[in-house]
Amino acid sequence: MIWLILIAAVVLILAVQSEAEIDMDLNEIIARYARETGVEPALIYGVVMTESSGNPNARNPSDPSAGLMGVTPLIGRYYGGILGSDSEVLEVLLEPNLNVQAGSRFLAHLRARYAAAMPVVTWVQAYNLGETKFDAGNRVAEYGKRVTGFMAQAPEFA
Repeated sequence: MIWLILIAAVVLILAVQSEAEIDMDLNEIIARYARETGVEPALIYGVVMTESSGNPNARNPSDPSAGLMGVTPLIGRYYGGILGSDSEVLEVLLEPNLNVQAGSRFLAHLRARYAAAMPVVTWVQAYNLGETKFDAGNRVAEYGKRVTGFMAQAPEFA
């Protein structure tokens, strides 16, 4: 019986340690691509939390999209340089660095295109909708509010 308790304690300690390491790694990844793209790390964090709740294995079959930033195969190809079929690109996008790289580069593009004309709570909706739908006047105000809400909760980034 004592062995079972000890094993359970070790598993719990490893789970907590792994979760902390994932959080630290995620923060480092966000900080890296924020520096590379010039996108505010809090904005990248807001999109990550909105799209996947920080789950690198998140998938949305309706888009389809995958990974931390909910990146679609089209964005993965264009902004991440990932080659292959949609299903192959979606698998590659589960790798956190590649996902945040592609998503952050797309955010940088959107910021350059829209930020001068409207606040982030509005233009970040283009990340969710795609530029064609956004330019046609479609909006998902709740998406912008969620992203900016998470931005306000973002940790400090180095």
